[in-house]
Amino acid sequence: MNRYLLAGAAAAALALGAGAANAQAKFDVKIGGDAYFEAGYVDQDVDSNLRSTEFRNRMRINIIPSAKADNGLEYGARMRLRANSGGSRQTDADRAYLYAQGTFGQVRMGVTNSFNDETYVTASMDYLKLGAYDDITAWINLPSATAGSSANIITGNSLVNPSLAQDGNATKIVYFSPRFAGLQLGASYTPRNDSSNTDVSRTKPSVTGSVNNSNGTFSDLVEIGANYNNTFGGVTVKASAGYFWGQAASNVAGSNYKDLNAWQAGLNVGYAGFTLGGSYIDYGKSGQNERTGVFTETTRNWTVGAQYTTGPIVVGANYKNGTDGGDLSTRGKRELQVYEIGVGYTVAPGLTVQAQYDYFDLNNDASAADDKGNVVLLRSILAF
Repeated sequence: MNRYLLAGAAAAALALGAGAANAQAKFDVKIGGDAYFEAGYVDQDVDSNLRSTEFRNRMRINIIPSAKADNGLEYGARMRLRANSGGSRQTDADRAYLYAQGTFGQVRMGVTNSFNDETYVTASMDYLKLGAYDDITAWINLPSATAGSSANIITGNSLVNPSLAQDGNATKIVYFSPRFAGLQLGASYTPRNDSSNTDVSRTKPSVTGSVNNSNGTFSDLVEIGANYNNTFGGVTVKASAGYFWGQAASNVAGSNYKDLNAWQAGLNVGYAGFTLGGSYIDYGKSGQNERTGVFTETTRNWTVGAQYTTGPIVVGANYKNGTDGGDLSTRGKRELQVYEIGVGYTVAPGLTVQAQYDYFDLNNDASAADDKGNVVLLRSILAF
């Protein structure tokens, strides 16, 4: 499937679903969202000029106008506003797309998650906030990417992110099929993963350094994927798999920048309140420059964990492991291991309090950047 086939198929599905939808429909506008407040304590080895405590918060508002035509076609749009831009205290919109759905499935057009990012399966972690499975990396002050570092080659990859998120919050077309016997298929096309909303960027990714691919910029990104969700005699089975590919920077003399080729798979099984699951992602050497004097390594991560839910209480634990090339001018790789436990309690509908503890161990090819430590987080979450 190439990008033209995907775009054409999405347009055809939308046209067929529209049929003779001529009657004027009244739009309903729904407003919802979520907010959290989080307090953290961090004790780590590499802590020069770092404080041990910090607070942070975020609020998001979803605005969803929708209508239904007389032939059954549902259509509308969604915008998600965020108040989370650090010290600048600005509000942005990280989701803004049109959609249409019917017996053909659903088509989204605009700034939205890719199919895999929307439907991937990993270990259950309901004791964490709002699906932010890799958020621990925001607290442990991972070494910043340098000119020779691969840390920023894979956009959205925090070393332990369990989702294929290389497309970023870029403008795209996404298709979700109807679900048949628990199985759903999907695909997406993103012209360029650093271009969104009204931006028009027709240039090809350029080379800004000798060892990496313009900070993770790819063009003509295409993904395909599938997920499964079914129950057998009280046993719930969830699974997902996906593949993503795209074009890296054009090669110049003496360079060999690798195109994006990434895949993921995940499985989760639940029974009587218990769940056990995990996932694996592999980016290969996407975006890296395989040439003499550059030390490339595979970027990948995996997660495994268990969870138990009873009434308003959920407890769980997981292990995360992620690696990438680290400093590409130095032989070796960077590896982050995270051991995590957490608990959540639903105080009232839409109101939850949570606590988690993480131990992390970072091994870097640049040994001076090795680090380990402990993180304790307390938070309250409102979802409405």
